[in-house]
Amino acid sequence: MLAGYSIRVGLAMEHRFTRQGLYDQVWSKPISHIVAELETTTSALRKLLRHADIPTPPGGYWIRREFGKPTEQIPLPPNPPGCVEPLVLDTEHGVRRKRTDTRRDWSAAREAGPKAPIAAHEASAQIDTKPRPTKPSTLTGEELYSSVWAKPMSRLAEEYGISGNGLAKICDRADIPYPPRGYWAKHAVGKAPSQTPLPKSGSAQSITIRPTPLPRPIIGLPPEVQQQVDKARASDPTLVVPERLLKPHAVIASWLAKHEEKKRRARNERDPWMRNLYDPGDFSKTDRRKHRIMDALFKAIERQGGKVTQGERGALFAEVLGENVEFQVREKQRQERRSLTASERQWPFPGQNDWKQELVPTGFLVVEIRTYLDGLPRQWIENEKKPMEAMLPRILATFLAAGPLLVQERIEREAAKQLRIQAEQRREAERRERKRDANRWRHFSQMADSWQKLGAIRAFIEMLKSMKADPSIHIDGRSIGDWIAWAEDWLHRADPTANGSEGVFKQIAEINDWTYRD
Repeated sequence: MLAGYSIRVGLAMEHRFTRQGLYDQVWSKPISHIVAELETTTSALRKLLRHADIPTPPGGYWIRREFGKPTEQIPLPPNPPGCVEPLVLDTEHGVRRKRTDTRRDWSAAREAGPKAPIAAHEASAQIDTKPRPTKPSTLTGEELYSSVWAKPMSRLAEEYGISGNGLAKICDRADIPYPPRGYWAKHAVGKAPSQTPLPKSGSAQSITIRPTPLPRPIIGLPPEVQQQVDKARASDPTLVVPERLLKPHAVIASWLAKHEEKKRRARNERDPWMRNLYDPGDFSKTDRRKHRIMDALFKAIERQGGKVTQGERGALFAEVLGENVEFQVREKQRQERRSLTASERQWPFPGQNDWKQELVPTGFLVVEIRTYLDGLPRQWIENEKKPMEAMLPRILATFLAAGPLLVQERIEREAAKQLRIQAEQRREAERRERKRDANRWRHFSQMADSWQKLGAIRAFIEMLKSMKADPSIHIDGRSIGDWIAWAEDWLHRADPTANGSEGVFKQIAEINDWTYRD
């Protein structure tokens, strides 16, 4: 936990620290982790650090520390003028220095004695100990409607563990109106528009809000893999690049074989132009050095249980724990200007310079991992002071650590995919439930309309019964009494209440989400 305390001031969350306590935390864990714990932004935290003149770790500090390399911690300088403790970090507006409140609290503390800071703090604000929700929250449409019009969406969403945009989507699906953009700014000056009334469709329904899962923690390597990585880091004496390439790795051997095949094809070509086209030339000194360095690296990876292969278009892959790590080895190039040749000057064009910029090789090698690795280095560029031979142990350690990381990421991706599928299935089930319920209400309303019409028919039949009719008269083979019995039979069959309330709701229960297609 961070060295400080958190308080709720109105609708905002404030985190307060001493200058020394915040300095200790910044040098104990990455700023991204601190930002996640405080639920603030990187810019807000860095603004507070600049205001308090607190130094932060330089780039690459945590990677060097993870790989056991020496690191240097910048000491905390003296307190700058105008910096008042406690340092206040507001999760809504970034950094706020509430000088008036702070001075009032600490002046009251000096007057009351040594225990006064606690009393003044408790009197001015309540300590926020409410944890982030991890379980779903269920409420009615009326309750959610009242909440969104009483508190901004972003603040209300924090209580349910979701984002403001996510809460707005839930309101849209449930047909619950919420304040438009700019409502709370107008509300602050007393010019807020009137609330949109809650429709009947969104009042009685039950709404379940499920919190968004927290970001995954830092991935830790298994102990056995960590031992293997540590062993690879300490293998400086054993990971030696040979002076001559003997028994090259299969990938290196394929490079050499393809090169010889191109040269053989060029020697057998009679056309001089085609011969120059096919001829790859001799390997440069840098090419031969690259072969020897890569041969040592590839064999070291395979000694540690990995496997190096070459894919299409020359792509290289290191397979570690069943996961492929794509990488490339190339020569670093730089841009240089050269003067135009006589043939290039012969055909000038408007705006042409007296020089041309080209890429020229530098003789330095670059090893670059193309597969994304969270928290691990992905590129090594040698220079005059740092040759590639000295970087091989670190490169080997990175490849060995990449396997477990990719395995963990794949497991997490599959788990996240299952969660998405489950969430989609849950949303689909909820949609079908809403559709079925709406269809049942629609059928119930139709039954009520039908029953009301049957009342008029019933009255009409009673009126016909009261009229005097000659029993000897037959119409289409039926007497008047038979015709009245025929009408009463149809009335009974059409009456939805003929079997009582139990029969009515049995008909309603047979309605599903496919009953009405419109």
